[in-house]
Amino acid sequence: MGKAEPMANQTYKRKIGNCLHFPLCGGCNHLDLPYDKQLSLKRQRLIDLFEPINISIPPVIKSPEPYYYRHKVQLPFGVTGKGRIKQPVLGCYEANSHRVVDQHMCLIQDQDCTTIVKTVRKWAADTGLTIYNEKRGAGFLRHLLIRRGNGTGEIIIGFITSGEQPKGSRNISKMLLERIEKAALHRSTVVGIVQNINNRFTNVVLGNDEVIWWGRPYIKEKMGEWHYRIGLSTFFQVNPFQTPQLYNEALNHVPEGSRVLDCYCGAGSIALWVSKKAGYVMGIDENPSSIKDARAAASYNRAKNAAFKQGDVEKELITISRNDYNCVIFDPPRAGLTERLINSLNGSSVKRIIYVSCNPVTLKRDIILLKQRFKPVSIRAIDMFPHTEHIECVTLLEAQ
Repeated sequence: MGKAEPMANQTYKRKIGNCLHFPLCGGCNHLDLPYDKQLSLKRQRLIDLFEPINISIPPVIKSPEPYYYRHKVQLPFGVTGKGRIKQPVLGCYEANSHRVVDQHMCLIQDQDCTTIVKTVRKWAADTGLTIYNEKRGAGFLRHLLIRRGNGTGEIIIGFITSGEQPKGSRNISKMLLERIEKAALHRSTVVGIVQNINNRFTNVVLGNDEVIWWGRPYIKEKMGEWHYRIGLSTFFQVNPFQTPQLYNEALNHVPEGSRVLDCYCGAGSIALWVSKKAGYVMGIDENPSSIKDARAAASYNRAKNAAFKQGDVEKELITISRNDYNCVIFDPPRAGLTERLINSLNGSSVKRIIYVSCNPVTLKRDIILLKQRFKPVSIRAIDMFPHTEHIECVTLLEAQ
């Protein structure tokens, strides 16, 4: 009683008091909790979830930057107003709904990205481009996607649309670039504006075709000693401050000189990270753009012991036995591994699995299904997403 609060708590309360959108916005559901409390809650959930597996859960590795860490921004367009007086809105959905919260600030995404969001909203209104209505399946602008390289400051801006390239795209790109220049980004440079075309009546955000309006369709990123190339649809971790700790956790489990298969490899970030310890690494991903970026990164970094192949992970895993990969890394989508994939692993000669998961529920399911041959040795949680309920885990499983 009577003592001054620690400076960290004062800063925390100031930040929460300045948030215009919490708790309406569905982007952050733990923003009202002190960060240490969030970490404790996440750890306890994992302890409760994995209790039947009887494995210890050490403290969660905290993010060195709990604010402004998100370097990939993906926001739906919406409209506000009635009749002819309608204006575009741009932001996250409200919690448990598809109503768009018009974003004017964000405490978890990079601040230059937020500046671009504000600029794009006004630009969209002035261009007259129509906003997609998901109920009617009509309208042009569906989502805005921004990617920023923390190590380089490069930004690409992506517009997911329901139609083909509009006439005058060069001019409206120039208009947007001029406005972004006036908005004065602090640490960033826009290097490309890309249109992704998604004509499907679906909740899936990205389509298959891309058109460059201006510049180039990727950013360069530097993390640790590695240089990467990241396109609009390429998988890459969104928190660059915490990613090295995630990758080092995986690296610690790679046997010296081993042959490693990196499944769902994205831009090759984990594959390259572990290549300095492994004898040989093969990365596999079904996204051709990701494999193109991974190969470019391997060439630029002169990683002669890393190769990448575009293909279906399930099919490629069948070749494991005859290619003698003794260590497999998985970083799958939230749905986890398929039954066919698990059956292939249970029948393979693989001795070690390093499983990177963003969904503890499917991770638990897959550990149980793999117990026919593999025993979980350790689970380490890394907080890639402060102020949200999400958590990333790195699990080591060994053949028994």
